[in-house]
Amino acid sequence: MSFSEVHFISQTLFQNVSMAVFMPERGPFGSDAEPPYKTVYFLPGYSADYTSLYTMLSIRKQAELKGLAIVIPNGQNAFYVDHPERNANYSKFVGEELIARTRDMFRLSDKREDTYIAGISMGGYGALLNGLRYSDVFSKVAAFSPAADPYMLMGHPNEGGFGTGEFANMFGTKEEYDNSPWNIIKGYQEADKSKLPELFIGCGDRDIAVDGQVKAFRKALNDANIPFENWETVGNHDFDTWEEMLDPAFSFLAGIEPGTRNSQRLEFWIV
Repeated sequence: MSFSEVHFISQTLFQNVSMAVFMPERGPFGSDAEPPYKTVYFLPGYSADYTSLYTMLSIRKQAELKGLAIVIPNGQNAFYVDHPERNANYSKFVGEELIARTRDMFRLSDKREDTYIAGISMGGYGALLNGLRYSDVFSKVAAFSPAADPYMLMGHPNEGGFGTGEFANMFGTKEEYDNSPWNIIKGYQEADKSKLPELFIGCGDRDIAVDGQVKAFRKALNDANIPFENWETVGNHDFDTWEEMLDPAFSFLAGIEPGTRNSQRLEFWIV
């Protein structure tokens, strides 16, 4: 496994940005994956950055076992939506510029069937949102405890949310949000079903932050006859729970059975 930390000036965000990139290792103790590599764009949650993810979760292990390149950008608490009036176009950054820049820098596949997006909490919302908006780019989405309805998270401060002021700053009024492209429940229900990415949705059974949102989103998908892979475990809105989701989620993205790896050569070499 190789690891790179990259900094560049974003033409979409008008600022310096950074990301971590993990590449699968080839050889007898690595994976069978060969370039151009299948790639996961993995979005951090609110208040987190790429260092949080790779220090708290076994990201390197997943790149190695599943034969995937993993790109982790920073999200700046922006929910991965666009605000052109602020030069803060995070949706466009994720769905367009980040894809182009990383494919220029690394030996990554440019095929839709090899390109995936995933994320945790706010990043889970960002993955679902941009997997939908850029369904021509991403063929699969893995959402870990996604904040699938930000209004439920932000609009109820007495229930542990962020408060209506922050919601309004990010999404406008509730009415504006409901009729905007940022409303992913409405977006998935109205989408062309033939063009949607495959979906994996994971959540802990005691997730105090997003349990209601995830249930509402799952119901909306079921009502619209949109298939998805559902995964639940004992846990809350924390890194221990997300660690449990890594293998099933990255196996889903890699197209292999949970608990397996894309290479069995390690068993041959260790006797």
